[in-house]
Order: sequence, then structure tokens, then C-alpha cells
Amino acid sequence: MHLATIIIHCTMSRVFLITILSLLSLEISAETVKGIVVDENDECLPYSTIRAEKRYVAVLSDSIGNFCLKSDKIKPTDTITISYLGYSTMKLTANQFLQDSVNYIKLCPSASILPEVIVSYASRTKRKARKVGKKHGWSMLKTCIKGETAGDSYGYEFHAKKNTKLLLDKVGFYFCEGDKQMTKMNFRINVYDMSRVKEDPTNKFINVLTKPVFFEYRLDDDKTSGKFEYELPEPILLPDDAMVEIEFLDNLDNEIFWFKSNLVGGKTWSRYFSENFWLKTPFSTPFFIECIEMED
Repeated sequence: MHLATIIIHCTMSRVFLITILSLLSLEISAETVKGIVVDENDECLPYSTIRAEKRYVAVLSDSIGNFCLKSDKIKPTDTITISYLGYSTMKLTANQFLQDSVNYIKLCPSASILPEVIVSYASRTKRKARKVGKKHGWSMLKTCIKGETAGDSYGYEFHAKKNTKLLLDKVGFYFCEGDKQMTKMNFRINVYDMSRVKEDPTNKFINVLTKPVFFEYRLDDDKTSGKFEYELPEPILLPDDAMVEIEFLDNLDNEIFWFKSNLVGGKTWSRYFSENFWLKTPFSTPFFIECIEMED
């Protein structure tokens, strides 16, 4: 009886020791990629994308360009890409980031020039307004998003009718009362030409903007539910077949984004940042997009 107790005790100690060693080995083998992303004038590039190729590992830099990407999935020989809209993508190995001289990442403006007709702006005073888009204001459905949301995106298709053009005018969402409701969030708008999209959209969406469009949400102290909208300084002319993307730029941490939405959606997309591929969603997603329809 006494001998059996000793054997059990030794076995449990061995299991505990193996567990501790396993946890330590994970920490030791993890690669850390960190630095700051700036432009050619040493100005910070906020919310740059840092991604380990062929791994489901990625991070956004913060509002002043700082980033830290740490994962046991990253190996020293892995390729790390640093990208920002309007700038050429830089590629380095994870091992290079271990050298102090490489932590200051300077991106150069991209040499590619997009067609002016796609990215030009149009004055609201010259429009023939007929707004089209997705609204959830009447919906009784309440749902939420929480956790690590930085880089996650939701997209909406827009197709211009014959002899018409669409101008992106407003974006927003309908929030509702809920425990730990989101009090603030930074978002980014991207506009894609999706004319080449057939079945697999991941590498077919072409971003037609030359620079990012950011907007910020802050919850008013006296409101628990209602409508938030962001009106662009100038409407953006969309491609005939367009996808408008709304991207979270921060994690929700302990807060929760409670919003009103329809149960069934159409022509909507979603993308988780770490996975980096688009999926068409059968359900409605949180935002609404408003466009102005104009005669061509």
C-alpha cells in the first residue's frame, strides 16, 4: 500500500515536470517580431499590416506605427511582410528582426498609379441624390462581437446600374443597449474593384484607394442605443462592381459591440485578420453603407 502511494506520487511529479518543461519550451521557441513602421519622411504609418507568410499569424501596428508579433508558430526563416496602402510591401525574415538595426521599418511609396476615374472625388452639390445601401434600423435582432477584433473586416457589394455611377457617401451601424457596450473604436474604409471576382475572391479584390480612409466611433455618455454614421468629407466614386470594406483597427478587450442587424444578408463578405481570406456570408453583418446614385 505504501509502495503504491510512492509510485503514484512519482508519476504525478513526472507529469507535472513534463507539463512545466513543455510550457517553457513554448516560450523559448516563440519568435518575437517587433518594431515601428514609418514612411519615407519618418512619419508613422498607423495600422500597418505585419503578417507571417504561410502562417495564420498577423498583427496591426498601433496608431503610431509600433507593433509586436510573437508566436510559437513563427520560425527564424519565415518571411514577414509589412504592408500599407499606397506603399511597397517590405519582406524580411523573422531572424532579421532579432537584429536591432532592422526594427525601424521604412516603407517607400508604391510606384503603381491607379486610374484617376476610380479614385476621384465628386462634390455633393453636383449630385442627383438617390441613396442605396444596407440599413438595419428596423431590425429586432440583437447580436454582438467581442474579443480580438483588430484587422477583422466586413464587406458589402455594390453594382452600378447601366448608365449610372455610385458614390460612397456614408457608413455606420445601429448600436443597442448591452452589458459592457463598446465605448470607442477606430475603423478603416477600403474600396475594392471586384469585377474579376468569380468564385474565389481572396486574391481578386483590387483596392482602388491611394490612401486609407479612417473614422472613429465614440459612445455618447447619454446614449445607450441609436444610430452612428460617418459622412465622408467627399464622396468616393466606386467602380461599377465594388466591394466596400469596414475594418476594425482595435481589439475590444473587455468591451462588447452590441448592434442591431437583420437575420438574412445578401452580397456581404467577412474576413478574419489572422486567416486573411474572404468568405461570403449568408447572414447580415453589422454595418450599413449608403451610396449616392448618379446618372453617368
